[in-house]
Amino acid sequence: MAGMQFHRAAIIPLFLALSPALLSACQTPLASLSPTEEAALLTVTGSATYRERMAAPRGSVLKVELSDTSRADAPAISLADWSDSLDDGGVPKKFTLRVNEPLDPRFTYTLRATVTGPDGALLWTTDTVHQLMAVTGALDAGELVMVKVQPAPPPAPIPAPVPETPGVTGKEFRVSAIGGQMVTGSRPITINFMEDGRVNGFGGCNSFGGSYGETGGKITFGDLMSTLMACLDYRAGTQESALHATLRGAVTVTPGAEGKVLLTGENGTQIELTPSGLKPLAGTSWRVEAMGGTGIVAGSEPRIDFDADGKISGTTGCNRFFGGYTQAGPAITFSGVGMTKMACMSDGVMEQETAFSAILSGNTQAKIDSLGNLIIKGEDGISFTARPLPADGETAEGDPSILIGGAWQVEDLNRGGIIDNTVLTLTFAEDGRVSGSTGCNSLAGTYTPSGATLSFSPLAMTRRACLAPALNNQETKFAAALQGDMAWRITADGALELTREGGHRILLRR
Repeated sequence: MAGMQFHRAAIIPLFLALSPALLSACQTPLASLSPTEEAALLTVTGSATYRERMAAPRGSVLKVELSDTSRADAPAISLADWSDSLDDGGVPKKFTLRVNEPLDPRFTYTLRATVTGPDGALLWTTDTVHQLMAVTGALDAGELVMVKVQPAPPPAPIPAPVPETPGVTGKEFRVSAIGGQMVTGSRPITINFMEDGRVNGFGGCNSFGGSYGETGGKITFGDLMSTLMACLDYRAGTQESALHATLRGAVTVTPGAEGKVLLTGENGTQIELTPSGLKPLAGTSWRVEAMGGTGIVAGSEPRIDFDADGKISGTTGCNRFFGGYTQAGPAITFSGVGMTKMACMSDGVMEQETAFSAILSGNTQAKIDSLGNLIIKGEDGISFTARPLPADGETAEGDPSILIGGAWQVEDLNRGGIIDNTVLTLTFAEDGRVSGSTGCNSLAGTYTPSGATLSFSPLAMTRRACLAPALNNQETKFAAALQGDMAWRITADGALELTREGGHRILLRR
């Protein structure tokens, strides 16, 4: 065994000195071995071929290798190899392998022949085991026949994922396109699919509502009801008509790009819906219109301003407050909220302040409803609803011609409602005259529109006595409100709101 180690040490320097050209085709006899040692080595000759009558691609190489395959649980150990280019002649090709170490007759030795292409891919290989029958002397291995390697089949294409049909139940959307045309207008067109099977929204001019059912990628709409305000903007009216014509009968729901939803009506018109997301509130101002079961005091409505620097300020209707907020989508966290300590003497203002302050504490959830109002729900589940106020320097001007064309009926007076079965009205004429009824008497006068303000002249009124003190009190509040300059606006759901300092507020609807 010591002698074998000596031979290996002597072989290594000579092996490194051989040129690659000599090693590529055959192995040179080792002159450093004695005749006895050389006789103990093995020389293997033979030829290699394949049966196909075809030339290997240019650049292909034939290789014959002798390996120790004694251990089934370990990789084969290469002992000697011979290789030659097939560019200068095809198969069969003769080979000579010279093993430079004595072999152990107890081990298993195997010959293998292969042809590899210019890119290293295996083209032909022996598929039968060729074991050596001797470990010394000269051995003729005969002919090694290779078989063609079949190319691996191309990987099966990965089927494109089938997009799931998006569900709409319980979700709010903004209509971004109708019939391939982008939606325009000062207010977004919205649609809200509620969990209880009701649907509502804003069509561009009017609010609408009705019922729907969703199943199997289809939405089936019941008859939708809509307010009847005239669309002064022709394009907005066209968009609204196309929307209502499509939201009828069975509508197909399919996914769109970037999380959008496509509705295709029976008329072939397609509506693109974008999921509603709460935009950053920084730079916006809001006036509270409703708050859980707590009544809002007319003229003392809470107001909240969201500054761009993460601060809030406003009034509870009595005291001013201030603090900080952070917003992450619909999640709003209020912190460090403090306020002045004025006593709230008016009826209901203290209760209003307490309820409002409780909502502005800790973590809340916010959303914009289909009418454009802000709803913020506090940790105890109580929420307030607020309408947007114009930014500083802006006015809430509207076209006064929208006031003309029919009587407006009072729905609410100073946020206290009106007496059941009473009818209070106002009618605006083109010539600047205004008339109406207090429920007991008729009234008449003139009005002058100027931007967001209506200036009323002193109104003349008949002198018929109201039969009940409550009716007389209601008439007095109504007549007291309709004086001088009043701010006016059309609310998101189509009502006419008239307000004046001192808590005077009249909400009317056609």
